[in-house]
Amino acid sequence: MSSRFYLSIGLTIAAVAVGGWRMLIPGGSGVDKQVTQSVTQVLDSVTSAQFTGAEATLDAQRSSTGSYAGAPMTAPITLVRADATTYCIELVEGSIARHVAGTGGTPAPGPC
Repeated sequence: MSSRFYLSIGLTIAAVAVGGWRMLIPGGSGVDKQVTQSVTQVLDSVTSAQFTGAEATLDAQRSSTGSYAGAPMTAPITLVRADATTYCIELVEGSIARHVAGTGGTPAPGPC
């Protein structure tokens, strides 16, 4: 057999070994990033849903009293400030805070 045959066999074995090694080493691909993005999207959806429920309560309060002040919030949402025309609600989970300054605001990072 020729030396080219042995060279091609050797290169094939090396390619398979390197490819298998890269598959076994974590963090070598974009899979970790994709998982992190998926988890973040789910958490953002849950947070948005919690804020939507709180905003419905605020709208009901304003309809019945003429002000957002005094609207009852369900934990973990807190009514930080409210008057006849605006409000700020906050969601704190661990060391992460998000808020909505209303009316018509969207969830934003940080406290009110």
